[in-house]
Amino acid sequence: MSASATSTLRSRDLAGLWLLAIAASAAVGTHGIVYWDAGDYVRLALDGGTSGLALGRPLFLLVSRLVLAAGVDPAHAEFVLRWFWTAVGATAAPALAVLASRLDLNRSAAAAAGLALALSPSFAHTNHQVLTDTPALALSIAALIAATYSHAIAAGLLLAAAIATRETSAVHIVAIAILLGRRAILAMLVLAIALAAILLTFPPPGLASWWQLMSQSTVARAATPSGVFKSWLWVLAAGPVPVVAGIFVLARRPAGRWLVVSVPALIATAGLLFYPDGSFSPRYVLATAPLAFFFAGSIWLSQRPRLFMAALIVPLAVVPFITAPSRVIAAYGETVVQRIRSLPAGAIVVPGHYCPQARLGASIYHRSDLSMVCPGWEWPADLSTALDAGRAAGHPVAVDISPDAWRDPGETPHRDAARQWVAGKASDVVAGFSVVSR
Repeated sequence: MSASATSTLRSRDLAGLWLLAIAASAAVGTHGIVYWDAGDYVRLALDGGTSGLALGRPLFLLVSRLVLAAGVDPAHAEFVLRWFWTAVGATAAPALAVLASRLDLNRSAAAAAGLALALSPSFAHTNHQVLTDTPALALSIAALIAATYSHAIAAGLLLAAAIATRETSAVHIVAIAILLGRRAILAMLVLAIALAAILLTFPPPGLASWWQLMSQSTVARAATPSGVFKSWLWVLAAGPVPVVAGIFVLARRPAGRWLVVSVPALIATAGLLFYPDGSFSPRYVLATAPLAFFFAGSIWLSQRPRLFMAALIVPLAVVPFITAPSRVIAAYGETVVQRIRSLPAGAIVVPGHYCPQARLGASIYHRSDLSMVCPGWEWPADLSTALDAGRAAGHPVAVDISPDAWRDPGETPHRDAARQWVAGKASDVVAGFSVVSR
């Protein structure tokens, strides 16, 4: 595709897609912390800590800290970061349109691809959180655009930035290598040097332990047919009609340069269906699903504008009803952030599902004296023994036994163990927590 073809997408077209993506995210996204990771990222941005997830998400945390360094009140940190990353992630929509145009789609099909992402239900929902998924997607698309121009150095740097934001961006190495041809060696060399420099500057705190825990989790919760089916539903949540239309077009074995990007993304999407944690959230497949299906789907849908608009607007309009529970989670999480400051000094806190919010509240209100016992990888093998030991050492224990504090079905055994421990002891209610005193 020549440079002149890209110019058929005017600046106002791209700006419109960006603004539309922001508007959709604001309209259907949740205002407040929903995802566990989002609370942790805000806390780490405030404290200067490092994430224990894979490579540590160093670029995402660095930029978040720079944003907060402008003098943001810690109490408003989540709000500011949420809107900042919403604006950054929204650039993925116009970027996808540019990439589609560079991959030989005509103006209407390229614009349709960008529009499909701007109004994607799962993209809009995820984009209005302090999460790495949509910014990493935007950077990945930018790297692919650079590759279409044969800019190997830029492609390598941008993909390194994407991987340093979220590691699943590495799946696009294949498409970039194919697009660059012989220049791919230079891009991979730049990528390796850039990643090495980032990781030497911001070393991941526990890559080996993370890998071990992930392996244990994968074995303990192996992929099941129901889990794979849920993951497939999340793929559809990226845009039911664009995804189905994309499958329809791909099944007819089309030709086109866009397949260089779509086919590797399609293979990666199929692989992600078997990732056990993928069945918990639509955001896990955002790294690949739009690139796998939206080019093919937009070719077909751009020729049917009325169907296309209905296909985008109707699912998006349904999202606020489907995501009503997320607003409940955000509201309760905000109370946890506030209530933490009232707990007694030196308390061991068992906040249930809302550990990230509890830790964030401890950071905001300078409660470094509090320690958390959280569901998941950090949960002690014997909760009763751990809490008894803390109490014997002179620490009060604060447990949130409210049904609202335990959201995930996998947390039910933890909830029952916490309630059983509290039930046999004298306790006082402090800020909604059952506190067993020294």
